Amino acid sequence: MSILIVEDNPISLKILDINLRENGYEVVTAPDPKEAMVILDTNPNIKLIITDIMMPEMDGLEFIAKVKSNAQWKKLPFIIISAMSNKKTVKKAIALGCQHFLVKPVQSQKLQKMVKSILPGQRLIIRNKSQNAAQMGLDIASYQRICTMFGDMLKKETAVLEKELGKGKYKDFSLNLKQLRESATTLSAERVLDILDDLDNMASEDGKRSVWNITKYYEALLVEMKLLYNSLTISVEL
Repeated sequence: MSILIVEDNPISLKILDINLRENGYEVVTAPDPKEAMVILDTNPNIKLIITDIMMPEMDGLEFIAKVKSNAQWKKLPFIIISAMSNKKTVKKAIALGCQHFLVKPVQSQKLQKMVKSILPGQRLIIRNKSQNAAQMGLDIASYQRICTMFGDMLKKETAVLEKELGKGKYKDFSLNLKQLRESATTLSAERVLDILDDLDNMASEDGKRSVWNITKYYEALLVEMKLLYNSLTISVEL
């Protein structure tokens, strides 16, 4: 499940993007409502939209109204982020069915709390680095070295899986699933673990290890491994 951020200021957009991804969420970004509409058309996994209000051509309220007018997206929740917090804007947003507001500059803790309240039980790509480091008894620098090691392993295993899927080799993948599971468990990479559990369950159920099923799960695993790798290497962007 993805969170769509719509923000015309590239710095604000990047801050929100990194903030959410560092806390384990899958994020898609758009610099304006027009591109956001294209993303909504092509990505059925959007479960939350975070949008600025003041944007050229189409402002945030117009964008929300357009999204809400489509029956397919009518129930999508919004978080409105703006430097403006006047009552008129708030009333218009509430009339459109939006009740979540944050004023710039956005405080990370408030954003995380609001996202969790809107998406309870959301499975994370990886748990927050501070929480993980504390649980392991490591400082952030040491934890980052562990993430780099896991990232190197993921990069290698992703290349193997991508190559084998590309060849149509659907049996006896040479992926080191045991090592992947142990590392994903250590770093609380919930979404990768969910797919590994699905693979284990499928292997234990007679008659369900069809080529199609195996391919489907490994293709899903490949997507999650790439997302996890990106989450582990976020600090390189800063």
